Amino acid sequence: MENKNELLLAIKEAKKNLREGIDFRVADMLAAFEGIAPFLDRETVMNMKCRGCDSYAESFFPLSNDFHAVETEEYCHCKKLSHKNLSLLKIVACESYSQEGQAELLKMANTVLEEDLKPAFAERKLYDRNSFANYSVDFRIKSKAGRVCIGLGHSRKGQFEEGGIRLYLLRRLDPGFGPEPSEKISSAIVEERLMIVVEAGVQTRRMLDIDYVLEWIAQKRKMDIVYL
Repeated sequence: MENKNELLLAIKEAKKNLREGIDFRVADMLAAFEGIAPFLDRETVMNMKCRGCDSYAESFFPLSNDFHAVETEEYCHCKKLSHKNLSLLKIVACESYSQEGQAELLKMANTVLEEDLKPAFAERKLYDRNSFANYSVDFRIKSKAGRVCIGLGHSRKGQFEEGGIRLYLLRRLDPGFGPEPSEKISSAIVEERLMIVVEAGVQTRRMLDIDYVLEWIAQKRKMDIVYL
């Protein structure tokens, strides 16, 4: 069945088999879906639904504890299947859609930023090698399926400049870190709870003297922590 006609053909078949005396609202609903169906191809549905869902992942580990093997196909953690193995009808009919996990993760990132990081770094300076100057530490948050990144840097001329320090709050292991970091992260996970992954050079961490701050945050927020 062609992807672009999958929904339309299914709706037409359902309409053809409607029983006499069926509730008029069922017929109206099918008519509405018939009108929408030609515009709902896989890419459209994936953008509207899957790519904003807690269960969505850009890639996944197909083999247990083999972090060098990464499947680059989009993956559904709820159904434990690659999206290429899910029909359009299965995707459209999925009732497990949720953004609660990502919303909670983003809320936690903002809480950590406002209550922990900003006060701890209020008096510290970050050295910019490009401009040969010290700047007050600034932050930027980026949200992505399954994780939120808090970047440390500084603002210059209205633009955020990366400072070589990224703190990731993870809901699950992410192949995007690569094989060796993923193995390190996996070995640090002792129970199912949020994790802080620190991506920063040792020299930069020493310069800002941040390890004890991050350890304190992890203990306070009951998170595991790992340094890449």
